[in-house]
Amino acid sequence: MSETPEIVEDAKSVYTVKINASVALKLSKLSETSVKSMTTGPIYGFDGVEQDIISVTHMIPFPAYNSQNSSGNYGSDDFFNVRSSNAKFQQEYLAKLKGANYTANLLGWFVVSSGGKFISQSIVESLYSLQKSLKQNKYQIPSLLLVYDASKSSEGYLNLKCYKLSDNFIATYESEQQFIAKNLIENKVSYKNILEEIPVILKSNHLTNLKIQEFKLDSIPSDNLLINPATYENIKQTSEQLQEAVNHFNYNLGNMSYFQRNLSRDIAKIKRYEAKIQEENEEILKANPNAKVEAPNWRKEITLPPASSKYEYLVATSAVNNICNSLQSTENVEFVKITGVKSSLSL
Repeated sequence: MSETPEIVEDAKSVYTVKINASVALKLSKLSETSVKSMTTGPIYGFDGVEQDIISVTHMIPFPAYNSQNSSGNYGSDDFFNVRSSNAKFQQEYLAKLKGANYTANLLGWFVVSSGGKFISQSIVESLYSLQKSLKQNKYQIPSLLLVYDASKSSEGYLNLKCYKLSDNFIATYESEQQFIAKNLIENKVSYKNILEEIPVILKSNHLTNLKIQEFKLDSIPSDNLLINPATYENIKQTSEQLQEAVNHFNYNLGNMSYFQRNLSRDIAKIKRYEAKIQEENEEILKANPNAKVEAPNWRKEITLPPASSKYEYLVATSAVNNICNSLQSTENVEFVKITGVKSSLSL
């Protein structure tokens, strides 16, 4: 394996992410200890061995951190935070991998969540910063966000998805005025396409297969499992997350409304100022038709507030949309089950 990954010439080619089965097993294990909380951490791997294939070989969760927002400030979304201690932690782990002769790089982060909650401003900004760093180091690969949904990973089904920032979103992020309405329209960016899903394949090996064979599965399910209202708990938890996301959305919507009210007042001031100067100029010209008058220049008297960035609003809307989609898919499955039970019981 070469030290320097092969640089893919076409940056827009479709990538596939190959995930080691051991990584998937670790994510599944983490979900058992983080039922009502979220676990995040860095993922490592390499590219260039196979064309358009990015291999995720290692992951490790960040040290435990209480991200409960006790202040009640809905402007915070700190469930993911690459603060200085976490940044140092992930670099130290990368150094250990390289010290063990693994040609790995930091590829992105994983999120173990439930109910579709995984996007935040800090995640988006971290993904962009890492992708910019990879590009500066001649790696033409996207930064990755690996999402494991514990609420939908049951009965042998693994809900594991991988995302990258969309090209349209990056173009908007790198534009001069960023997230103003004009740039959003030109780049066709909305809350639905901040992230772009990448195909995922699992790579198994003999050691992983042996580990799976060690699991003890009861041939007869327990009665407790049959009556365990797991679906109700998942829906309840997702509904709570939706409420938090809506509060965060309303917080950002309030900020935007505040800007619009201030802008409306300033526009009214500009109109009154221009009308006043126009009247004064007319009076001067009546008294002296040859007099020189200056055109009204409101910029000397009034300063408009900076253009409102729709970035926070965009991410908050995307978070609400993801949770609603997750809740809807769960409800659809349960509705089909209920309909089947009613039909079999002739109710």
